[in-house]
Amino acid sequence: MRFARFLIPALSMLTTTFVVNAAHAGIQPHGVCTPPGAWAMRADVPSPEVRSWGAFFPSNGMFYLLGGRASGDAGSDFLQPFEYDPSLDTWTTKAATFADSQVNNMVGGVLDFGGTPYIVVVGGSAAGATTATSEVRTYDPIADQLTTLDQDPWPGNASGTILPGGAAVLDNKLYVFGGFDINVGMIDTIYRFDPAQAAGSRWTTMTATLPVPLGYIPVAASGSLIYITGGSGYDGTTITDNSDSFSYDPVADTIAPISPIPRPTGETRAITQLDGSVWVLGGGRVDPNPSNEVDVYTPATDTWSLGPPFSTVRRNFGADVDPATGDIWAAGGYDVDGLTSLSINEQFTPCTIQDDTIFADGFDGS
Repeated sequence: MRFARFLIPALSMLTTTFVVNAAHAGIQPHGVCTPPGAWAMRADVPSPEVRSWGAFFPSNGMFYLLGGRASGDAGSDFLQPFEYDPSLDTWTTKAATFADSQVNNMVGGVLDFGGTPYIVVVGGSAAGATTATSEVRTYDPIADQLTTLDQDPWPGNASGTILPGGAAVLDNKLYVFGGFDINVGMIDTIYRFDPAQAAGSRWTTMTATLPVPLGYIPVAASGSLIYITGGSGYDGTTITDNSDSFSYDPVADTIAPISPIPRPTGETRAITQLDGSVWVLGGGRVDPNPSNEVDVYTPATDTWSLGPPFSTVRRNFGADVDPATGDIWAAGGYDVDGLTSLSINEQFTPCTIQDDTIFADGFDGS
C-alpha cells in the first residue's frame, strides 16, 4: 500500500469517512470522496473556444479565460475576458476589451505590481494570421481593465512572427520559454519579466537556452525551480508532440534534464498542486493524442505517475489551479478531431479530510 502524501497530525482521531470541504459540497454532494479527488463537469463556457489563456485570480477567487477564438476562421477571436465564479458555477463576459485580435496562444501569469495584482499576458496572434504581436498586456479583474505595457514589449518576437512557447511565475517574476516561429520552426530562448523594475527595463534575456527548441510547452514552477514538461516540435511542415523534460534554476540561470514525461504531449498546461507535484493536463495532437491523461511529476524523486484523468480528450484549452485549495479548471479546447471547438468546463476538486488535503502517492488511491 502506498502512503498518503499529506496526513493530518491526529490520524488516530479520524473515522473512515472522508469529509469534503463545504466549499466543494456542490461538486461532491454526498460528502464523501476518494483520494486524491475527482473531476466534475461544471457550467459550460459561454462559447466554444480554443487557444485562450486560463488564469485563476486569488484576490477574488475567480477563474478567467483571456483571448482565444471560437474557430480557425478569421474574426472569431474573443476580445473580452470570460469570468467564471466557482461558488455560483456561472460565467460572465466582462466589459474590458483587447485593443486588437492578436489574442490567441498568449502565455502569462499573475504578477504583483507594487502591491496591485494583475493577470499578465504576453504575445499572441489573430485567428488565421501568420504574424504575431510582441505586446505585453495586463488585466485588472477588480477594475475590469485591460492595459498594454507599451514600454515593455516581449523581446522574443523581433521578426513579428513568433508566439511565446510556455510560461511560469516564480518569486513574482514571469519566465517565458521557447516559442513558435509561425510556419518556420520552434525557438529555444528564455526570457524573464520582472514587474518590480522600471517601465522599459522589465525584460531580461537569460543566458540559458532550452536544449531542444520547443513551442506550446506545459510549464510550472515548484519550489525554487521551474519544470518544462514536454512541448511541441516542428519540422517546417508538421507539429509533433515531445517528451523531453527539464528543470530550470532561475537563480543560477541553468537548465538540466529530468525524467522525460512518459507520454509525449504539447499544446496544454501544467499546474502545481498543493504537495508541490507538477500535473500535466492532457493535450497533444499526434495519435494516440489528444488525451485526457494527467501525468504527475514528483520533483523530490524525479518520478512520474498518473493522476485522475478528466472526462473529455482535448488540447489547447485554458486551465489553471487555485494555489490555496488545489482546485483545477480546464475549459474549452479542441475535440479529438483537432477541428471542433468545445465549451466544456471541468473542475478537479481535491479530496479533503478536516480541511487538510490528502493525495494518495501514485494517485491511484491504493
